[in-house]
Amino acid sequence: MRMFGFGTSNGNDSRRREIIAFTWPVIITNLLQSLTMTVDTLMLGNLGGEVGRDAIAGQGLGSQVVFLTHALMMAVSAGTIALVARYTGAKKKARAERVMEQSIVIGILLSIILTFLGWFFGGYAVQLFGAGPEVQGLAEVYVKYVFLGTIFSFFTFIVGAALRGAGDMKTPMIIALITNIVNIFFNYVLIFGNFGFPAMGVKGAAIATTIGFTVGAVAYIYLIMAKKLVLGLPSRGKRFARGVVRRIMRIGTPAAAEQAVLQVGFLVYTAIIVYYGSAALAGHQIGARIQSLAFMPGMGFAMAATALVGQNLGARKPDEAEHSGWESTKLAMFVMCAIGAVMFVFAEPLATLFVNDPETVKLAALWMRLQALAMPAIGMHFTLSGALRGAGDTRWPLWVSALGMFAVRLPIAVALGFMLGIGVLGAWIAFVVEYNVRAVIIAWRFKAGHWKTIKI
Repeated sequence: MRMFGFGTSNGNDSRRREIIAFTWPVIITNLLQSLTMTVDTLMLGNLGGEVGRDAIAGQGLGSQVVFLTHALMMAVSAGTIALVARYTGAKKKARAERVMEQSIVIGILLSIILTFLGWFFGGYAVQLFGAGPEVQGLAEVYVKYVFLGTIFSFFTFIVGAALRGAGDMKTPMIIALITNIVNIFFNYVLIFGNFGFPAMGVKGAAIATTIGFTVGAVAYIYLIMAKKLVLGLPSRGKRFARGVVRRIMRIGTPAAAEQAVLQVGFLVYTAIIVYYGSAALAGHQIGARIQSLAFMPGMGFAMAATALVGQNLGARKPDEAEHSGWESTKLAMFVMCAIGAVMFVFAEPLATLFVNDPETVKLAALWMRLQALAMPAIGMHFTLSGALRGAGDTRWPLWVSALGMFAVRLPIAVALGFMLGIGVLGAWIAFVVEYNVRAVIIAWRFKAGHWKTIKI
């Protein structure tokens, strides 16, 4: 382990406390954000039988299309958090506020375009999966109504990223809690038809998600206007500052490309799963929902590494930045191992929370147990990728993700699933192999230390 910088040094205890103070609100925030779609899946599964199974599959396919927008959100948020963290470390608050302002402007412009595309063309994207007509129709409805809230989800995502870069991890957590409470309430009202509303199923889940993000955005607007945040909006200056926008996008574009590459890969991967039938697809989506929750600690430590590395580099402390990256990684791997153990042992009970179809439960449990084997590698990959992004080294996470998806996961999924004939199990084994490959490469890059000299 010492080859990755996992040795001991004085000050580790205080560094760990700092990392944990950064991380726990981010983990809770990410859990809450992931719960938005997980709660949708849980409630739709409670529609029962084939109706519930098709609703889960339709919402899952629709979610894959929605996730394509995350590439653009990452383009803005990755540049935002890296720049804000640098300026915060250098004690240049006015510049950090300008970055947040310009990020919001970019986000609004992009979200207007995406809302139009999602409403009018989202159905065509769903057709690419080749699912049955019932599942396809449900997915199209989900995509349309979730895309109506793009401007609000972008706004909350970007403001949250800026605040984390400035060291405020708790406010995004509170806003995410509010968003989820609203989403759960309107899920109950609109999915099942309570309080006099008609039962809308998948459409109701999508509308509830949009309402939740809308309330979260309104809460952020209130806090900004009331000057209750660590960052505000500049009172003077151009509302579209090209120089700042260029810097945000120069850092963020590789992160966006990474997300775009991954989402294209996920689409192909999901299409492979679709080939094995509705039960395999529903089981995969259930496993994916548990996965999204299990990933949250890793993402939390990644966000902490991003902020701490960026702030330490801004304060001209590159060695402290490196130590923060490695210490975050050790903690992430420990936590992810514990989560993997829980997933492995309780796979069936977790699956039955979503659906009561025996075949689907069996497949979902198998998928979760395989994911559990990859958790340590996932913790390492997420955290060190976050550390590199905090330094402005966003290209290497892109290259490693592209290599993992297209040179490892998809070829192995095809070889094992189709050529060797072991079916959906082959596709899921490919996932485990991919993350271990990614972890080794990203650790080597961080160890090399070239990121310490990057100018942003």
